[in-house]
This record gives sequence, C-alpha cells and structure tokens, in this order.
Amino acid sequence: ARGGSPGTATALGRGLGVCSTPGCRAVLGEPPGTPQRPPVVTPSQWQLLTELLRHDPATPELGAVLAPDGSTVALAPLLAGIEAGLRSGGFGPPLPSLDPPADPLLAVTIAEALGTSFLLAQGGDSNATALGPDGCWDDVENPQNYTLRGPPSPVPDPVAIGAMDGVVLGARLAQGPLPVAELLRGYYGTGNGSEAGRPPSSYRRRDFGALVGRERLEMEVAKVLGVLRTLSPTPELLRDVGTQEVATVARRAAREFSERYVGTGGVAPPKRGLAPPKRG
Repeated sequence: ARGGSPGTATALGRGLGVCSTPGCRAVLGEPPGTPQRPPVVTPSQWQLLTELLRHDPATPELGAVLAPDGSTVALAPLLAGIEAGLRSGGFGPPLPSLDPPADPLLAVTIAEALGTSFLLAQGGDSNATALGPDGCWDDVENPQNYTLRGPPSPVPDPVAIGAMDGVVLGARLAQGPLPVAELLRGYYGTGNGSEAGRPPSSYRRRDFGALVGRERLEMEVAKVLGVLRTLSPTPELLRDVGTQEVATVARRAAREFSERYVGTGGVAPPKRGLAPPKRG
C-alpha cells in the first residue's frame, strides 16, 4: 500500500518464510511469528502472498512473479536484500557483525545461494547443474503459472534476477529508507513497458556489475561459506570441505554467474519468458 512504513513489506515477507536458509537467518535473525492478515489485504491476496513468500528451494518457481518490466523475479532474495539495505541504512535493528566479515547484503541475496549451489553440484552426479534454468509463463494474455524448462538448480534464472535486484535496491535503501511500494513501482515501471524509455530494472546487469565485480563476488561467496562453517550444527555439505576447496568453489561460482547473468552489456532487455499463444 502507498504510504506504508518502509519495513512493513519486509516484516510480512520474513514472517511468511522469505528468509529460510541458515546464512540468511544468521544475518537477519530468526523470523518473527506468523503474521496476521493486514486489513488492507483481502483473503485471496493473503493466500497468494503466503504461497509466493513461503520460500522452498525445491520449488523455486512457486516464488516467482512476472514484473511490469517483463522479467520474472523471485521474491525471496529481492525482499531479503531490501530488508538488509533498510537495516544497513539505520531503519530497524542493526545487522550483526559476521565472522568472517561477509557483506550482509550479498550474503542474503546471492552469496549463500551461489556457494551452496556450486557445492551441491560438485558433490552430486555429473549431470548436476548449479545455475538455471530459465522458464516460461503459461499464457500470453493472462499468465498464471510459471514452469522451469528443466530440473531446477538452487539458483534458477528468477532467483538470479531477484538476487541482482535485491542487491541494487538494497544498496539504494542503505543510503536512506523509502516506502517499498514506491521503490518497486519506480524500479520496475508500472505500464508493462508502455512508457517512454526503459525502467531502471532494465539496467540491472550494469548496476549489479558496478556494485559487485567478479572478484568481489568470489570473495563474498568464500566468506559466507566461512560463516556457514561456524554455525551449529555445521551444514552437512561443508563438513569435509577444506579451505582450498572453498576458494575453488567460490572462484568458479563467481565466474559462471558473472558470465551467465552479468556479462559485459550495459542493458539487459526485458525477458518475458511467455509461452506461445494457445491454439485451438
């Protein structure tokens, strides 16, 4: 809703399950209790929000939405980045000091997801993938369901896009709070590409790349895996992984993510991912 507190959307998201991984909880804290439906939200809207925000790594496509700019965005990393940005900017409780000193914004958006995804792919079968796939919506005129075009990794395309947007918007909010509704409308546009000019989200690759180069991303992936190692209990996938192996995983993760999603182009054209119109 317009005019709401900057922290309202993030509080709802966390209460409904946005921050479900060990690293995210180490940064943002344990989630509050299950929230009550706000009066401005209808029961059907509340049911939709509950389904979208209950993050489940096994079915990442269920947390994706079609944004007004035509891109498909996972809400969990987007809202986690927004909360980390708000708290970095002094709105809400302060963020903890991590050991190793990982960047909280990158930890909750992309670094933990990338590190664990590449560790899982390394330890799995030879066909395991660490990034992708993309997907498509079921109908051009009235898209309702999003389907991935293959077995999901922990970082399919909507999660990668949501993470990049979470970093870009979180960095913006670290400079000063804004109502989330205003922030999202301005970033994604509201006319589905009909306005003159591109919405700021079209430049996510350029803006993310300016904030997070490949070397920094590699460093932050390694740091967040170090943070995970200190948690009790230590995640299973890190129990027999040495320091050199962590460095190798972080290097590969940063390189492949940057090549696939950031690239060298300045503008990322909107990607609708819509299925062809149904016939007959």
